[in-house]
Amino acid sequence: MFRKAYAIASQFTRPVVLSKLDGGGNCTASIGSYVVVNSEGWIVTAYHILDQFHKLGEQTVAVQAFEAEHARLTNDPTLTKRERQSQIRSLSWPAKTDARRHSAWWGRDDMQIATWAGIQAIDLAVAKLEPFDPAWITKYPTFKDPSKAVEPGVSLCKLGFPFHTITPSWNDVSARFEFPAGALPLPLFPIDGIFTRTVELRIPSAPAAYPLQWLETSSPGLRGQSGGPTFDVEGTVWGIQARTFPYPLGFEEAGAKNQFLNVGLGVHVATVLRFFDERGIKYSLSPY
Repeated sequence: MFRKAYAIASQFTRPVVLSKLDGGGNCTASIGSYVVVNSEGWIVTAYHILDQFHKLGEQTVAVQAFEAEHARLTNDPTLTKRERQSQIRSLSWPAKTDARRHSAWWGRDDMQIATWAGIQAIDLAVAKLEPFDPAWITKYPTFKDPSKAVEPGVSLCKLGFPFHTITPSWNDVSARFEFPAGALPLPLFPIDGIFTRTVELRIPSAPAAYPLQWLETSSPGLRGQSGGPTFDVEGTVWGIQARTFPYPLGFEEAGAKNQFLNVGLGVHVATVLRFFDERGIKYSLSPY
């Protein structure tokens, strides 16, 4: 059913890999997805991905400032041993799990985020990649017209990069993270379901002057699909996958407790497009 749609959506669905070197010398990475919206390099993804990247940056700045001050105190010849120890103890020591180095790999080397904005409450973010060559994307997405027949029961598909692990390493000479052989390219994975209902988020302090809505699907969003598209059989985007929500089923069987139905929650196209309009981001709209 989604063979044609998969071929379309795979052209504008891209991975993001957030790499981190912590204070204990351990390298880890997390994987997410994003959709390239237009030829200007604008993308849409889940807020929590860019928020995580921002927090890693804050940790890196704080850790490097600590290391610089620690080195200064250690090598200051004007301090007595007691003064040096006292001032070093008074420093704000970072946790070993804090990032000493970090990076975001957006599917191509040396491509970076120039600017970004988002709505944390609904888990939606947009960003602009630079440098960006429009020829890198062979087909840009078409977004569902939210004013026309957005009704439950439609078969939809989510796409992203789950079931894949990357353990990077940090190269001190090049000052870059390196991925192990065989880690790339990241394999895409689709999962289908139906549009079950629209979930409206009502938050009085929400920054947007329009409804914040999730599009709920009967299948879960898989880890690694966050920020990826939810699309129909024509490859038209209906939402941006954000999270998975477990509904308790309310019954138990012998030896099996706490059973749940996991559904996907993506940012509804109505909210996505209003945010695009607010930020002046160009997009293509479906005729239906």
